[in-house]
Amino acid sequence: MFAKETHILVVDDSLNIRRLVVDNLNRLGFKKITTAEDANEAMKKLNASYETETPITLVLSDLNMPGPSGLDFLKQVRSIANFKGLPFLLVTTESEKGAVIEAAMSGVSAYIVKPFNLETLTKRLGEAYKKHFG
Repeated sequence: MFAKETHILVVDDSLNIRRLVVDNLNRLGFKKITTAEDANEAMKKLNASYETETPITLVLSDLNMPGPSGLDFLKQVRSIANFKGLPFLLVTTESEKGAVIEAAMSGVSAYIVKPFNLETLTKRLGEAYKKHFG
């Protein structure tokens, strides 16, 4: 599982969902969490963190956002050499199956389907960790 010191980026256009995800991550013991309300802000924060002592090493992003979608953000992240192996989870709704297939082909690490609970979040984080770190 990811270390409790992992710097996590949570991206969602809904403040309530961002709060829910952050609260759940806090309950799992994660303390270093950065949030963004869209993919453009998230990309800026991801790039800025790369030069710091605690770069972002895990992303949880909503799939369906105005402007660049979570899928667009995933593709952008995967196109940058420094972030090719960055664990990236997409938060989706049940109705977004087509995008889920495209995301799988674009290198998503795992999915979290809304609504979700702490147990589901823990399980998906574990799947993403295994995919990247064995």
